[in-house]
Amino acid sequence: MRKIFFLILSFLMGTTLFAQTLFTKSKPIVYTKTTIATIKDTSVKLKVIKIDLKAQKGFNIDSVVVVEQKARLEESVMHFYKDSKVVQKILVPFWIKNLIPVAEFADFNKDGIPDIKFRIRTLEKGTTALLNYKVFLMSQQSKYKVMSFVDFSSEKEYDLNGDGIAEIIGCSTTNFNGKNYWVFNLYNWVNGTLKSVSKDYEYPIWTLVDNKTNKVIAKDIPMDAKQSTLRAFPNEYYAK
Repeated sequence: MRKIFFLILSFLMGTTLFAQTLFTKSKPIVYTKTTIATIKDTSVKLKVIKIDLKAQKGFNIDSVVVVEQKARLEESVMHFYKDSKVVQKILVPFWIKNLIPVAEFADFNKDGIPDIKFRIRTLEKGTTALLNYKVFLMSQQSKYKVMSFVDFSSEKEYDLNGDGIAEIIGCSTTNFNGKNYWVFNLYNWVNGTLKSVSKDYEYPIWTLVDNKTNKVIAKDIPMDAKQSTLRAFPNEYYAK
């Protein structure tokens, strides 16, 4: 009898049956939003966009202007403006050609200053068409730091434990026993970089890619398979 008990316990501990909660069971972070404007400048052949912050509360800058660089480099330069002067520049490794023209504002790192988030489509084909750059401009009191990564997640951010620091969701894919799954990891922005907090919430979690149950946790995944998809950082993670 004892042997059977330990056999059952061992099986249960080796699967994702317990203590996992899908992030959508929690309340998402509340954002304010604004439309990102495209600047028409005939002297600049590549795209230029502007995030106007003058009407937003809590910011210590007035606007962010992003200018694409030479086409072969896939780079852009972010200009941070205060009182019509550039107070900071950051070179970033992506274009803004396929920008989704909405900026979202929330205090992701609990420093009392709003941060900025926007997304850029990659325009791939098939499942990879869902890939997008998620770009965060994280306040560092007097300056900003850019953090970006590429993945499948278009999810909002959630404060799962109520500490005021948003859990940032990363989403990748994997195949197991002939089935495709979405794999979700969790991160916090801590001391100028992303930090994995997946283990704190018994993540990563897997959901089946079938357009029907992709918001239902897969409960039959062995622990070793699940742990193999634990990621310290999302795909193409960049911070500067």
